[in-house]
Amino acid sequence: MVEIRPSKAEELEAQKGLWKAAFGDDEAYIELFYSTCARPEDVLILSEDGVLCSMLALLPLEVALPGGGKLTSSYVYALATDPSARKQGYGRALLQYAEMYLRERGVDCITVVPAEAGLFKFFETVGFTECFSNRRAELLERMAPPLPAKSSLEAVDAAAYGALRERLLSGTFHARYGEKLLAFQEGASRLSGAGLYRIVMEDREGCAAAEYTGDRSLAIKELLISPALLEGAVSLIKEKLPADRYFVRTPALWDGLPGSYIQPFAMVKWLREDLRQAWGEERSGYFGLGFD
Repeated sequence: MVEIRPSKAEELEAQKGLWKAAFGDDEAYIELFYSTCARPEDVLILSEDGVLCSMLALLPLEVALPGGGKLTSSYVYALATDPSARKQGYGRALLQYAEMYLRERGVDCITVVPAEAGLFKFFETVGFTECFSNRRAELLERMAPPLPAKSSLEAVDAAAYGALRERLLSGTFHARYGEKLLAFQEGASRLSGAGLYRIVMEDREGCAAAEYTGDRSLAIKELLISPALLEGAVSLIKEKLPADRYFVRTPALWDGLPGSYIQPFAMVKWLREDLRQAWGEERSGYFGLGFD
């Protein structure tokens, strides 16, 4: 018999095992996730005859509106199915249950960051639409411009980063991360050898979330600063965080780095018809970090 429900604290080790089998992440990353931002009731599980087969996490965040309002959302993360139980529709069943579960709790929308381009079509089949985009640029180490004068880069904690981030994004349609989710990103960045940063250039503030990948590359998962200062900000990051390649993400709603291009990043499923009518055509919202 198939059962879908919120998880229990005593099922934590089974979830970690499933995560490892599905994604191959190291144990430190998995432990970080559960220690910073996942309560048992935030994880939905699907079991068959008492055996855990599939799971997903619902991470609470807000969607900030241009006029100053905000909406409640849950970010679907770690949608995992045991390799031996794939192609049985378990992921789809979990997403359908998640919708019912969140509707009952009055949540306004569900958001998700597809892990690869092909998954956008899958999420479309269960009612998600594109809503959030990024600008993306790839730079080689030698391509960074000269370091600007009167500039600084300092590591900050999740609380300070979140406050600065919200000031920089004020008045835009964007995902607003709470301190627990930012603590998860801070921890993931630090595990890789990078971190969360405050940037000061020409008396203007900015922020960046950086994470090393395994191929001598640095993912600047979020870079927020005046568009005119973007190239200098990359040089500042390059000086502190050396890498062979830099992958830079900035908001699609702002001008970007030379050679940058816009790509879809996150999707939404509206759980209220009035919100779907109001925002269903939105494509340039900014989701930002994404735990991809």
